[in-house]
Amino acid sequence: MNLPDLAVINFSSVSDPTVQRAVRAVNRQVREDFMPVWGAGYCSRLHMPRFDPGDAAVLSEDPVTAAAVIYLVDQPHLQNALMYHSINSAGLPVGFVFTDLGDWTVTLSHELLELIVDPTVNGFVPGPDPRAASAGESWLWHAYEVCDAVESTVYEIDDIMVSNFVTPAYFAQGQAAGARNDFLGIGVAPFGVLPGCHLGAVDPQTLEWLNIQGDDNAACGALKSRMKRFAKPGGRPRPGEREQQMLERCIAAAAAEHPARTAHLSGLAALTRSGRKQRVMRCNRP
Repeated sequence: MNLPDLAVINFSSVSDPTVQRAVRAVNRQVREDFMPVWGAGYCSRLHMPRFDPGDAAVLSEDPVTAAAVIYLVDQPHLQNALMYHSINSAGLPVGFVFTDLGDWTVTLSHELLELIVDPTVNGFVPGPDPRAASAGESWLWHAYEVCDAVESTVYEIDDIMVSNFVTPAYFAQGQAAGARNDFLGIGVAPFGVLPGCHLGAVDPQTLEWLNIQGDDNAACGALKSRMKRFAKPGGRPRPGEREQQMLERCIAAAAAEHPARTAHLSGLAALTRSGRKQRVMRCNRP
């Protein structure tokens, strides 16, 4: 089965051979683990520009012939990735992996799997509020993200750590007998969230964006035991306010230098997928 290509472009200090090993492991995860569950996938390929992508002075036309793109960047080098996307990959679904923030191979797996299911970063699914005292008491629009709710759990493929992910059963109300809501079988509830993880959702009454954190106190002993077996060492650091402000400065600098070629960067005015969904909601509010 031929899959659409996803270009992985390395702007980071991680060596290309190391990135290539990670790409091969993630491709195996997609082919052997994810596609049998979700029925869709990408074939990731390390895109090798014909120049040094870390040198902003030589950024030039070098079309990315792929259906989507993920950039690996060290945080200080984000502007080059933005400019490269503007010049060479306009309109493609995009993800960013920051190699300075912890285990970047898990983040690469996380971003790629979520690009497969929701490439335009604007999908939502109606479901119960996991904070409610009883099921069905209140409802939210849940972000259609397949890794966030289980992001603190991982497994290895060819000695490379990759992310756990939820199954389609996770987005169905109620728990069918024998249903497996996440690939590793940790036991996350439908529309729920594991301790140390998060999910994004929108309150349909107020259109307020909600960032719901997993409650460690609500987890039973069996769930905690299963999570411990698959826990990622050190947690998964996430981009924060400082990184978001940095991105906004980079976009502004790129737009000032090349105004005619960066108009579409308004679609990247947030660092994370959750941030971009918040922007979608703000733009569509009455």
